[in-house]
Amino acid sequence: MFKLNILHVLMLLIVAREISSQNISVTLPLNKTISWGNKQLYGDFANLNASSTLQVDFMNINKNVSYIIFQVHSHIHNVTLYNNTYVKGSYVSGTNVGLYSNVKPKPETFFIYNPNKIDLKLYLTVHGYDNKDPIPGGCNMEFSTPISPYIKTSYNKDYVLVDAAAARDPSDKDCNFLEKAVVFFYQMYLPERNFDADTYFDGIKNMMTMDGIDDFGEYLPQNGDRMRRMMSAYPGTGVVYVAVAISTENTSAYSVYVPTYSYACSPLVEGGCELLDDVLSQVLCASLFFLGLFMCFFGHRFFKTEMFLVGLASGVIITYIFISLAADLDRPALLGASVLSGVCFGAIWLLFWWFYGIPVIAVMLPTLNVGFLFSAIIYYGLPGGLTALQLDLNFWTLFVLVMLMTSLMLASMTFLSNILCCSILGAYATIYPIDYYLGSSLKYIVINTVRRAVVPQFNKAILSPPYQWRDALITLLWVALATSGFLFQNIHNRGRPPFPPPPRNVRPLPSHLYYGTAEPSTRRLAPSAVAAPAIGTERTPLLA
Repeated sequence: MFKLNILHVLMLLIVAREISSQNISVTLPLNKTISWGNKQLYGDFANLNASSTLQVDFMNINKNVSYIIFQVHSHIHNVTLYNNTYVKGSYVSGTNVGLYSNVKPKPETFFIYNPNKIDLKLYLTVHGYDNKDPIPGGCNMEFSTPISPYIKTSYNKDYVLVDAAAARDPSDKDCNFLEKAVVFFYQMYLPERNFDADTYFDGIKNMMTMDGIDDFGEYLPQNGDRMRRMMSAYPGTGVVYVAVAISTENTSAYSVYVPTYSYACSPLVEGGCELLDDVLSQVLCASLFFLGLFMCFFGHRFFKTEMFLVGLASGVIITYIFISLAADLDRPALLGASVLSGVCFGAIWLLFWWFYGIPVIAVMLPTLNVGFLFSAIIYYGLPGGLTALQLDLNFWTLFVLVMLMTSLMLASMTFLSNILCCSILGAYATIYPIDYYLGSSLKYIVINTVRRAVVPQFNKAILSPPYQWRDALITLLWVALATSGFLFQNIHNRGRPPFPPPPRNVRPLPSHLYYGTAEPSTRRLAPSAVAAPAIGTERTPLLA
């Protein structure tokens, strides 16, 4: 009996210990002085065990604060934040969550629940605002909580959507005048292909205050909906997003939404951030490296091969766009059909040179490809917010105009322009697979243009591509390859005919070259039947 009682006591102690380890309570001091550019009252890391809850209370609140926004940030894994009630409309789940609380008579108690089977490192922060600052998400009509100071992100393979709830000015209790609080969006890129938690937390902390946003943020113009931004997706590159609500009646009054982020992919899933996840894409990407080097340094020397490869590239892009618009296929099938069509297109363009051999027309296709690439570079670097270019008619008219003007300028010097086109296109094809494997973004020069052609509503997307050390390295490599390829081909072809003679089909010879027969096409020509042309001298008559 005594042993049994001891066992019961031990079991109760173990259970009590587990319960106490699963429910932790902390009290955060909020007496820090706030400034115009930094309204953060508290910010520090906390560890939360698997399947446990952290209770958060507050004390010593700054007397100038009217309300607070309590934020919780986790890397990759979701947490749940709720207040005293934990009913519908009082909690939110995600990696970057936050809730509003009035400080009168006292702030609410918040609870953070970790539903994961692993321990999490969290960053907790509290921001305090006075009674003149707009309330972020105070006019919410879509999110789960009545006041939603957080931002939601969603993504697919082509774009990222960032949504926020409208802010409420303190003087507008019923949200009748939403224009009294204007919301601006900002972003900051994290290092490319870097999924480290410390890098993520540094990025989040840099975008929490107005001072940090001014130093690190990049403004995202409005391209469509007032409370939504659509960005072109660059999978594998983390982006921190934040919104700032500013009062139009008092520009010194503002509030910052809870910053969030997106990799445009899922690092938790094995291969979730791999850009080339099928064998065909990997083979085609690797083959571009060798074909690009060949074009860059030997394209003009092997002119017929160049004609085929340029026709192949043009056919692949054109077919890819048209099939994407007509059918919904997965990427391997789409690429396979595009390559087959490109082979046919390349053969047709080669046959055109084979039969006609007109250099000016033959060079038009390479110059059009360079014009396409130049137009794509301009689109790649355009700032967002250009309303006129959201209309497809305006955009594609300008795109084709730049493409044709570039082609016409290059085609005026046929020999040099063909070498230049081989060098530029070959160098880009060479760096394209390198860009994939390094994780930089120059491949999206072409990808963004194709997205504009085939992805619905992509005219509203803000491109704003990252340009970091990897991108600078790839750009220098592209310029170096194109320059060296142009110089090498120019020297290598010096003293040769500008273009090789076209290997045309055998044509019927004139009848006087045949032996006396009325049907020269049915008789073979004897070698002696063709007289050697007479060698003229200065005394030979011109009309002889």
